[in-house]
Amino acid sequence: MKRTIALLSSGLLPLGLAIAGCAAPAADNTAAEPAPGAAQSAAAPAADAKPTYRVLSDAVAGMSEAQRKAVLKAAVPPPPDSMPVPIKPTLVITTNKGPITIELDGKAAPLHVKSFVYLAGLKFFNGTTFHRYVPDFVIQGGDPLTRDEATRGVGGTGGPGYQIPREVNNLTHEQFAVAAARSSDPDSAGSQFYITLKDVHFLDPNYTVFGKVTKGQDVVLKLRQDDFMTSVELKPEPGKANAKP
Repeated sequence: MKRTIALLSSGLLPLGLAIAGCAAPAADNTAAEPAPGAAQSAAAPAADAKPTYRVLSDAVAGMSEAQRKAVLKAAVPPPPDSMPVPIKPTLVITTNKGPITIELDGKAAPLHVKSFVYLAGLKFFNGTTFHRYVPDFVIQGGDPLTRDEATRGVGGTGGPGYQIPREVNNLTHEQFAVAAARSSDPDSAGSQFYITLKDVHFLDPNYTVFGKVTKGQDVVLKLRQDDFMTSVELKPEPGKANAKP
């Protein structure tokens, strides 16, 4: 069972996302009623707590047994505190349509960037599909449930087993921005991400942009639903070792 979330430029309303995971926003500013659904629960941080990752419980309501097992099997611990935040990491997303190079901004969105590099180091994205394509809007992927045919039909509902709070910054949704998908909870991003296919600045106040495509823009524009990632790998900086989990 999925729940959906829609987005108005002035605020967030529930349109296209799901139980244990996240979705990108609606392609327009039309509100939609949320469908019934259940989310994994996470402990709420104290009001004065430093923003950090939230670990989800294993009580996943509203899922089939196969989906529940797949969600729990894909779960990993959050990035360790000892892992430094990469400042300007470059990663190569190898897809069936070709390679895409992205540069992330660890100063603008440290928790998102650290998580993405951490998951890439675990080969978490390998074999996942792009489960959502909206022409002239976004291509979205990163859900571990899309690795297996048995759970591919519920793509958009999975995640890494922890959530990332929204990080407000000055990065915007220009064409080829890399941003975090989430549910109606602003602090519920996980492993799912999207790449914008055009400028979509009405999303800027509500979703965390944490990087951009620097090479392979032509590949991004060729991607469609069910295309897939064979690997996501950190590209070492010349004369410098990138942080690894």
